[in-house]
Amino acid sequence: MKIALIIEHFDPSRGGAENYTFWLSEQLALRGHEVHALCHDSARKRHKYQAAHQGASHDAQRSAHAGKSPDVLPPDGVHVHRLPAIKLSTGIGFRQFGMAAKAWCKAHRPDVAHSMTVAWAGDLYHPHAGVYARIQRQSISSRETAQAANFKRLMLQFSSKQRTLLALERRAAQAPADQPPWKILCISPAMEDDFRSLYGSADGKLALLENPMMIQPPEAGQIKKDRQWFRDVYALAPEDRVAVFVGHDFRRKGLSWAIRAIAQTKTSWKLVVAGLGKVKNYIALAQQLGVADRVKFIGPTRVTGGVYSAADALLLPTFYDSFGLVALEAVVYGLPVISTRFLGCHGYIENHKLGSIVDSPREFAAMANALDALATQLPDRADLARSAVAAGRTLLPAAHLDKLEALYAGCRNAQLKLRR
Repeated sequence: MKIALIIEHFDPSRGGAENYTFWLSEQLALRGHEVHALCHDSARKRHKYQAAHQGASHDAQRSAHAGKSPDVLPPDGVHVHRLPAIKLSTGIGFRQFGMAAKAWCKAHRPDVAHSMTVAWAGDLYHPHAGVYARIQRQSISSRETAQAANFKRLMLQFSSKQRTLLALERRAAQAPADQPPWKILCISPAMEDDFRSLYGSADGKLALLENPMMIQPPEAGQIKKDRQWFRDVYALAPEDRVAVFVGHDFRRKGLSWAIRAIAQTKTSWKLVVAGLGKVKNYIALAQQLGVADRVKFIGPTRVTGGVYSAADALLLPTFYDSFGLVALEAVVYGLPVISTRFLGCHGYIENHKLGSIVDSPREFAAMANALDALATQLPDRADLARSAVAAGRTLLPAAHLDKLEALYAGCRNAQLKLRR
């Protein structure tokens, strides 16, 4: 098949959606498909928060050199097309990118347009970020004061980009059965529920396709080697108990509550924060709680294997995660996960005893207790990783790709019927 994958940034370092799209493009090419990636850009750029991170602490400064690697080239057999548009941070630029993607597909007629962005939903709309209507509500609820919540609500109403996102999402979610997008791929049952409750989407439009395990469990020897390297670089002692927080959107992922949980632990856990964002207020919070020496901001890194290997648990008190790829990565590395019911894959973690789930990010005392319980008896990493893989058979790459190819075939048939 000729497949167009549509995403704003074709760069796996930017986040879960980009990482998945990059991985998917390679897997589809290996299966013999003609793959075209339509994006606004694919080059790594210096982010506006990069300087803030590098000035945050000696650890952040050190991370600028610890994980350097060459820019990642597109996978073999994948054709990358950079479509013109003004800044995607504006509503006009976002729509312009969507129209450019639609025009490309009209001119080049792929069998399937698989879109990760609501800028143009294509034949298959695959919203990795989540349901924007829910994201906006959670963005308000994550504020720590009523005044801040009310101000955020007002700002969302005035934002042309946010109004555009909601309008385009509503159009895709409420499209008639005989019009594209033929399917909306939901990466968790909670996302399915949101599309039904917030937009009244018909069940026939929705298809559950949970994220795959894109990485294989590493060898014990490699984990040991990476663990020692990372701990040496960041001055972590072998006996230190270390939790890792991974994510770019610090407020939505609940970083302030992770820091509070660390401060509450009786066994003096340390926290490594891997990701990009405004760090000033979080450093101030750590100082206020007396744990500044136990919270290390290392900024973005391309060596996540080293981060997971060096840690003893993943701490992610998220207010909203449509699935939570980092949780899947963590358990494959044998790390228990401590998170909330707002994590899309919380059922997988809880049902298979792969960690601890609390009801709210604000329950930091319960998260601290979970960390203290782990401190006395950490699970065997190899056993936890085996349990995670065994419990996630439907998440293995081959099963995921087989299901996706079946969905592609259904979309192509629907297109043919529409053209007759």
